[in-house]
Amino acid sequence: MSKRPRSNPKPIPFVVTGAVIGFVVFGVVSWLGPNRNEGFDITYDPGAALGYMSVLGLFLGALVGAAVAALFTYRR
Repeated sequence: MSKRPRSNPKPIPFVVTGAVIGFVVFGVVSWLGPNRNEGFDITYDPGAALGYMSVLGLFLGALVGAAVAALFTYRR
């Protein structure tokens, strides 16, 4: 019997899933997190903070998803 060749996972679904999860998690943390102004006279609109954190989560989640896809692709 011949062994079936190992199939490699497609990386795009991992990247997209990581990006969506990161977007949601960082958005929720930004929305529900503390609204502190500790000694600085800078205030941010909550919508702006939500946008910045969501985009940061999008990129970090995509990066983690790409790393997971790479680990699954290059396993022994």
